[in-house]
Amino acid sequence: MMHGWNGGGWAQGGYAFGFPWGSLTMGLLALALIALVIVQIVRMSRSGTRAFEVSKDKGLDILTERFARGEIDAEAFRLMKAELDAKA
Repeated sequence: MMHGWNGGGWAQGGYAFGFPWGSLTMGLLALALIALVIVQIVRMSRSGTRAFEVSKDKGLDILTERFARGEIDAEAFRLMKAELDAKA
């Protein structure tokens, strides 16, 4: 005979995780997790920057670095800089 087992599945004696307030605790933890996710989404949406945006200044910095390293010549630098200025 199995003592303490009433055939109620994983919740023995009608209690979740073996203690009477287990269901309440797990429910509150789930609500807290959902609230944290919502708060994080709201915080991310309120911030002005996005993860993959590159500002004009950052683009110009990258372009200047490439020119300084010799990856592009002066004409290419001028053309790309003019294009960056046109987008701003």
